Amino acid sequence: MTRERNTQTIYFVIVGVLLAVIFFYFSRRVLTPFFIAFALAYLLDPVTDRLESLKISRTFAVLVLMAGVFSLVTGIGLLIFPLLKLQAEHLVFNLPNYIAIMQEWMYPLLGVVGEPEKIQGILNRELLKVGELPLKVISSVTSILWGSVAGLFSFILLLANLVIIPVVMFYLLRDYDLINKKMLSFVPARSREQVLRLIKEIDGVLAGFVRGQLIVGLIMAGLYSIGLFFCGTPMSLFIGLLAGLASLVPYLGLVFGFVPAAILTFMQTQDWVLVFGVAGVFAVVQGLEGMIITPRIVGEKIGLHPVAIILAVLLGAEFFGLVGIIVSVPVAAALNVLFTHGLNEYKSSSFYTS
Repeated sequence: MTRERNTQTIYFVIVGVLLAVIFFYFSRRVLTPFFIAFALAYLLDPVTDRLESLKISRTFAVLVLMAGVFSLVTGIGLLIFPLLKLQAEHLVFNLPNYIAIMQEWMYPLLGVVGEPEKIQGILNRELLKVGELPLKVISSVTSILWGSVAGLFSFILLLANLVIIPVVMFYLLRDYDLINKKMLSFVPARSREQVLRLIKEIDGVLAGFVRGQLIVGLIMAGLYSIGLFFCGTPMSLFIGLLAGLASLVPYLGLVFGFVPAAILTFMQTQDWVLVFGVAGVFAVVQGLEGMIITPRIVGEKIGLHPVAIILAVLLGAEFFGLVGIIVSVPVAAALNVLFTHGLNEYKSSSFYTS
């Protein structure tokens, strides 16, 4: 009888999880601002608790914290966006020189292939498209938003999200502890202590990864950008930010950062010493990340194999887009904790031991 009841419970849990995944998939556009608001509330809850411990009203602490965070983000955005646009314009201005350099490299090979003029024309057109891409991405956001009815709808949706996110974030932060207590009250009393331990373990993993890895990524992005700037790398800020944030996935920061940085640096300076300097920047930052930054900020690893992290990011991008990329690794880390506990329960069960 007990075994049948446990089997039914497992079936109900599996069906419930599948229905939840289906619901999230078809509602992903509507739920996106709520996911973002919850993520921000989760990140800022420890700071709010700290302010509340100083005998400050939680509501007032939430308002002050949100105002400070959004002001900081807005200020950084207003500072970084013009720099990105300036570097993109500089890249486009120097693009003819880069094309000429690549032609010098490739022209002997084109003579071997045959019809070098025709192939050279194709390469010129494609290189122009690639070179103009950063400027188009950075400078044409407004024109895309206002260029069509769909763009206008997207702009309105963006404005709605900008209103929804802080409002939902405020209520989640203010009632964070109360929501947790109400959610825990749905768990049967006999299992409440075990579920609470499991939630604390998941929270420990997520806190170490989400809060810690975000700080690590930003530190690495800053170090990459500064180092590449002194090496004379075009688009140093963009490449540094991309490499730092891409370090969420093992070795992806090196692929997205070192390869374009080395190529652009050589095209800009024609100096192999500076190219080796770029390699030194990535080597030093990676060394600092592995030996000092991550151990001090993140602590223990999240226990996921690099292949599992890459698979989680790709699946998140495929099904949920940008939000999927952001939440894929934390969700995979939480599922890994649940899977580990489930595996331990399975190995201690009579089905496995008998």
